[in-house]
Amino acid sequence: MSGYLPYEITKSIEEVITDPELAKKVIEAIEESLSIIEERAKEQKVIIKTELKNELTKEIVTKDELKVAEERLSGEIKAIDEIKREINEVRGEINEIRREINEVKGEIRTTEERLRTEIHKWRADTIKWMFVFWLGQLVAFVGILRFMLK
Repeated sequence: MSGYLPYEITKSIEEVITDPELAKKVIEAIEESLSIIEERAKEQKVIIKTELKNELTKEIVTKDELKVAEERLSGEIKAIDEIKREINEVRGEINEIRREINEVKGEIRTTEERLRTEIHKWRADTIKWMFVFWLGQLVAFVGILRFMLK
């Protein structure tokens, strides 16, 4: 405020207080009070502004803090990328092992079929030789029986 009361308020005070000297003193006292209040408000404004600035400064991230956080995140991103690369390498190794397992399975199947064939041949040979042996035994037995019966 500039220390002056609005005209309407001054007129109202002069109408209520009929003594012009007393009305002038009351108006001056009110204006002085308003000036003091205005000065105190200005002082409080500076204090509140400073306090608010300090509080906001605590809340705001500084460039240095942001740079540190950025560097930390950059390091973490690099670590994640390295882990992803290692995971991809492991996946490649797993796929290679799967391929090798499939190759071994194929070799086992081939070997199994070859062994089955060999077993069947061996069985057939065994039965053939058993038949030849039994036939020889039968011929020998018949020969012995004939010799003994004569």
